Amino acid sequence: MYIGDYLGRREIYSPDKLAIIDVGKQPELRITYRQFNERAKRLANWLHDVAGVGKGDRVAILARDGVEHLDCFYACGKLGAIHTALNWRLHWRETAGIVQNTTPKVLIYSDDFKESVRALADQIRNSQFEIRHYLHIEGDGIPGSQHFETTLQSSPATPITCETLEAEDIACLLFTGGTTGLPKGAMISHRMICWNVLNTVIHDLHHDDVYLNIYPLFHAGGLFAYMSSQVVFGNTSVLTRQFDPVQVLDLIQREKVTVFAGVPTMYQMMLQA
Repeated sequence: MYIGDYLGRREIYSPDKLAIIDVGKQPELRITYRQFNERAKRLANWLHDVAGVGKGDRVAILARDGVEHLDCFYACGKLGAIHTALNWRLHWRETAGIVQNTTPKVLIYSDDFKESVRALADQIRNSQFEIRHYLHIEGDGIPGSQHFETTLQSSPATPITCETLEAEDIACLLFTGGTTGLPKGAMISHRMICWNVLNTVIHDLHHDDVYLNIYPLFHAGGLFAYMSSQVVFGNTSVLTRQFDPVQVLDLIQREKVTVFAGVPTMYQMMLQA
């Protein structure tokens, strides 16, 4: 039922099974379930010990798809913290409004959005909304920011959990598209994610499936319905930074993908590639 349990169980059942292929990295990153859970534990320990993150605190991420989204999601699950996935398609002023509403203690971000994060940090500095810790995934980051992977690897991989966590506690904040107004935060509980995963699992998934994700991981379709269900099954998931029809066709063949989902426009683009 609890998000933080998913990877721990997978490390017991299939520690050496290939969990993630992140093709957005140079070179590609391939990690097993043992390594996957270790990453989540390391991040959870840093969040708890250094950033002071505990149950109910928010940890935000502003980045294109990559394993860091999953590191954050499962680390927060272990702590009872709230994974806050920011839509990178928004203007930084809209992002600033979300940050002021959610007051995250930590912001993880990719170099694509360095200037937006810099503008955001300048706006909220010395205010009640100020973010105390920044982690940059690549590049140099803004002043005072720490490198994500270096921070991860310097932290202990000791088990950590939240003993008071309940099924109805909030696990994640996702934001609506804001088509008729400003984006609104949807509070997603551990129980809701569990049922979302189960609803996907019954659609004839198998233990040897390979899933290719092209949905943004700030979206429920990418983060819950497909990615999390593959973790429960102990399957392999392939991550791309964002949808590219030529790359998708190559990956389907190369990695022997058995599960793929997209919207009609994507299928049209693949047919024309």
